[in-house]
Amino acid sequence: MTGPGPARPVVTRGGIARGLRTLGVGPGSVVLVHTSLRSFGYVAGGAQTVHLALRDALGPDGTLVVPAFTPQLCHPSTWLRRDLAPHSGVAAEMPVYDPLRTPVARTVGAVPDLVRSLPGALRSSHPHVSFAAEGPLAATVVGSHPDAWRFSAQGPLGRLWDLDATVLMLGTGWDRCTALHLAEYQVAYPGRRAGRWALPRAGADGATDWYDVPELLVWEGDFPAVGAAYEEAGGPVRAVRVGDAVCRAVPVRPLVRFAARRMLAHRDLRRGVAPPGWRDVVDADGPLPVLLADRADEERVYEETPTTRSTT
Repeated sequence: MTGPGPARPVVTRGGIARGLRTLGVGPGSVVLVHTSLRSFGYVAGGAQTVHLALRDALGPDGTLVVPAFTPQLCHPSTWLRRDLAPHSGVAAEMPVYDPLRTPVARTVGAVPDLVRSLPGALRSSHPHVSFAAEGPLAATVVGSHPDAWRFSAQGPLGRLWDLDATVLMLGTGWDRCTALHLAEYQVAYPGRRAGRWALPRAGADGATDWYDVPELLVWEGDFPAVGAAYEEAGGPVRAVRVGDAVCRAVPVRPLVRFAARRMLAHRDLRRGVAPPGWRDVVDADGPLPVLLADRADEERVYEETPTTRSTT
């Protein structure tokens, strides 16, 4: 028999709030938060504790934004599971998106699902990649989220850019950093493609109808490498350990600028295959109608160091 593993740290509201203040989160901040409860150890009080700690640090004038994604509402043609029986007719019976009632996917986390259900919280309208927000600028961030080009500057991520927001990764890695999708819309890296993506809506007689919108094929596969290169290059980032969790705070603008340059220089998806469910996929090697209004002279340009450049 083996003994029990190492004891997990117990993390409290006060401990998380102190960590957030160390990261520079203060009254009036605007933050996009990614969380992993498990990474902390044992959070006394769970998701509610994390939310209360965020509110302690942000104060009444701060705005909290979380991803509230609902991939469970994607068309059955996108399913990758091979263990499912034939499922003709399922699409017409899929539920449609309801900002007030549709739960956040479990893979996104318990904290976002709590935030979207809070009295006074607002949620954007996209059926698959909505964002939820609470605070004075919630309506500014999530009030408009067009169906097409879901992660582009015309939606909530663009408003976070405008507000010079900060990304908080509380126990999560760079692979969960949604703001990096903004960079994919900015530069035509080799192999960038766009296509048609199906979204659900209420149809006649209670059946669910599906309609296509133009969309970029996004990819998170190199996000960890982008984040590591950004840190290596000295981009603005703060880090602190809370319990077992490494927590980071990164301003959106310098991160997205750096990521766009790196994707243009290092990303090559020309051999990639479009995932199931996409239609009319074509090369997207020109400018998209969803670019950020950027003034690059606002901040220092962070270049990659020789140790972070690709050798391929």
